[in-house]
Amino acid sequence: MTYSQRLTHGSSSDIIYLEHQIGVAEDELAKAEEEQRAHEADLNQLRTSPAYSTSVPNISNEQKLVDQLNKVQSMIKTIRARLKNLQDDLGKLED
Repeated sequence: MTYSQRLTHGSSSDIIYLEHQIGVAEDELAKAEEEQRAHEADLNQLRTSPAYSTSVPNISNEQKLVDQLNKVQSMIKTIRARLKNLQDDLGKLED
């Protein structure tokens, strides 16, 4: 195999790898966004519940949901940044 052929084959492998990683990141993002929607719905349900009051158990439950929501939002931000980097890397290889 010539140097040029090895170089082309290597680039093809890199492209396939990046495309796979992009797919994985997109799946992770979709799952995280679904989890975010679920936490938002749970939090909204808790806050709009007729039995909701400022009692300690409700505040504690609300804080847990807020903490979970913040964690998921941070994860989404990280996944989006990784996805953008992967897409940028793929764009560079395709040029």
